[in-house]
Amino acid sequence: MSIYEDIKPLGLEGVNTYPLAERESKVAVEDFARPFGEDSSLRDFLASLPNILAVQTLRALAAQMRRARALGKPIIWGVGGHVVKVGLAPLIINLMERGFVSSLAANGSVLVHDAEIALVGSTSEDVDATLGAGAFGAAEETGRLLNEAAREGA
Repeated sequence: MSIYEDIKPLGLEGVNTYPLAERESKVAVEDFARPFGEDSSLRDFLASLPNILAVQTLRALAAQMRRARALGKPIIWGVGGHVVKVGLAPLIINLMERGFVSSLAANGSVLVHDAEIALVGSTSEDVDATLGAGAFGAAEETGRLLNEAAREGA
């Protein structure tokens, strides 16, 4: 006996179709990304991206950041731990040096990952391997350093 025996076929009587060529679409071939050369710049890479969805947002953000910097306005970033744990801190530092980050708001996981990288040069424990054993987030040095910093700063 199958669990599917009582399933009735879906009735398609009320479904209306239309010619694909007549539909207004959001993306066309001319919008697609273009390959760029091996010796190309980041500007070339960004220009090669399709001008749709998140890329439009990225380009608008970059333009607003350039404008804010030119006008001497603050550019405030909010980041979470993934920015640090996947190795983007050197890029954030570079953007700070170039005037694209005036201040940085970070959550606690940024502190954890940054501290662990400073202490031992690595971070990001295996959650699946440590959570069940009650060991997630229990690295001695990380806890000690962050608690000492909090006590000294209070």
